[in-house]
Amino acid sequence: MADQSYVFDNAWQRGRARLDAVEAFLDPGTIRALEGLGVAPGWRCLELGAGGGSIAAWLSSRVGPAGKVVATDLDTRYVAERADAANIEIRRQDIVADPLEASAFDLVHARLVLEHIPQRDAVLAKLTRSLRPGGWLMLEAVDYVSGVPVSELGAAEHARSQDVRLRAFGAAGLKADYGRHLPRLMRAAGLVEIGNEGRVFVMEGGSPGARWFQLSMEQVRDRLVGPERLSDAEVDRMLGLFADPEWAALSPIILAAWGRAA
Repeated sequence: MADQSYVFDNAWQRGRARLDAVEAFLDPGTIRALEGLGVAPGWRCLELGAGGGSIAAWLSSRVGPAGKVVATDLDTRYVAERADAANIEIRRQDIVADPLEASAFDLVHARLVLEHIPQRDAVLAKLTRSLRPGGWLMLEAVDYVSGVPVSELGAAEHARSQDVRLRAFGAAGLKADYGRHLPRLMRAAGLVEIGNEGRVFVMEGGSPGARWFQLSMEQVRDRLVGPERLSDAEVDRMLGLFADPEWAALSPIILAAWGRAA
């Protein structure tokens, strides 16, 4: 049976640092896409997998005192550090098992969440039902089709370690090409005005993107070392490359897709 425990538990001792790197790397693109949906005062929003709380805080500032942001996560320990406004409700929630109110939200947003959930189809249906008429669902997910080396330095090591990482993550439930399927899945769920965009970055050693990858590898080291996987020396080599400004690789596509409830 596949190991379906969540790979990146916020309880990890450096979980805050990892979330900081994710936010520094991805927040600007997420915010531009959300601005394009016209998030406005008075909206009621759900931020699923709120992580470090930065996007929940941004939504809070946009919807104002007449609006509300429900920020949920399996582990909410870091959310209130960034998202402590009066119009934010922090909710510890398992989106697979716990109920979610129907026809409640003008916007539902989740970033790097559904690709980790084996029951993603049921979750997508649940999120769609939670939209008010005319409400928007925006999902952001990875697609590793672009994740290739750029620099000659570390190219072979990166290709090998990424193969091992994706096999290990796949065993834990990750769908590494989920991003490309989102427009079709949203259309099938009954949403309209479907749109999407993909963002790809050159991750150079020491950049926020490389820092995200470095901390992620540190967190899941135990899953990566072993027979037919990586050695401790190979992991150490990649951790060093992620900090080396001469190393570079393309990021996975961060695919954002959105649709409106009819």
